[in-house]
Amino acid sequence: PAPTEAPTPEPTPEPVDPLLLYIEGMTTEEKIGQLCMFGFSGTKEISSEFKKILQDYHIGNVILYGQNMSRTNSDGGFSQCRRLSDSVRNASKSEIPLLISTDVEGGSVTRFHWKKTLSSAKTLGSKNDPERAEEQFRYIAEGLLSAGINVDLAPCLDVAKDPDGTFLGKRIISSNEQVVSDVGAACIDGLHDGGVLSIVKHFPGHGATSADSHESTPVVKKSLDALRGYELVPFSEAALGADGVMVAHISYPKIDPDHIASQSEIFITEILRNEMGFTGIVMSDDFRMAGLRKQTSLSDGAVQFILAGGDLILCGANHSYQRQILDGLYAAVEDGTVSEQRLNESVYRILSAKLRVTDWDPFENED
Repeated sequence: PAPTEAPTPEPTPEPVDPLLLYIEGMTTEEKIGQLCMFGFSGTKEISSEFKKILQDYHIGNVILYGQNMSRTNSDGGFSQCRRLSDSVRNASKSEIPLLISTDVEGGSVTRFHWKKTLSSAKTLGSKNDPERAEEQFRYIAEGLLSAGINVDLAPCLDVAKDPDGTFLGKRIISSNEQVVSDVGAACIDGLHDGGVLSIVKHFPGHGATSADSHESTPVVKKSLDALRGYELVPFSEAALGADGVMVAHISYPKIDPDHIASQSEIFITEILRNEMGFTGIVMSDDFRMAGLRKQTSLSDGAVQFILAGGDLILCGANHSYQRQILDGLYAAVEDGTVSEQRLNESVYRILSAKLRVTDWDPFENED
């Protein structure tokens, strides 16, 4: 008799990422809320208007600026900020924890009154001592965590031939791109050592212009090859270790004649993600800035940022602007301009970051 053929084995199913399954169970409204990092005014408690936005739109992330800190308090503002950040967390109705950010860089950008003097980026660069930079940012992270903050929008990885000729000034580490890479990477490591996420800025670089994107839209007439040889070096090296990259509202017409960087698929997807291999969160600079608002409406700008490959829209304490951003996103998802798959990609990056700095367990109720 002919031998019996062995049965064909069933293929082993590919393991399913449980975070993807969690995201599939989220509502579209919850997903859109995760794409926003919004601010509010006040130092004592969350305002009623922002509380309504936070709850009605399921906002997933909050920014605290200097106006939210009472740095003249006896402890430099840390305990006051902790009470404020706790009030924000308590106001959120979502089981998903918040990312709460600020921007402590050292030098003139410190937000609190620190017991130790925080050297400016320029000073850290002049010392060219990565160990010192790492130690300072570990100290910063510990202070931020005590205040209820788990994200630092730092360091600046901009590089400039003449830093003092830019609006960033001493916030730039060095005019030497390799020094910026080395010291910047150490700053990121220090934040991670202290348990805080790092979002570096201002991709693809603010160093070739004296214009301030808070007030206008800077224009840099450089080629992509020129950027690759200088401005992009720190981002292609140090930024790969960061949790997020903030994209600036700057025009580079020789690279993308149609969109500023924060609206550009060329910069965000083709260069930052595909060419440089960055897989973390891509965040916009603040949508209140004239560098964006002189180019597009807030609703259209929010949609274009997501379509270009961005993940997290930053907007400080202007609730009218925040509602315009949300209205644009809601309409774009409803009419199919922004797909559910596109939302899921960004939500996945943001929730993955939250797992790294919170004790949230989205899988605890699963079998």
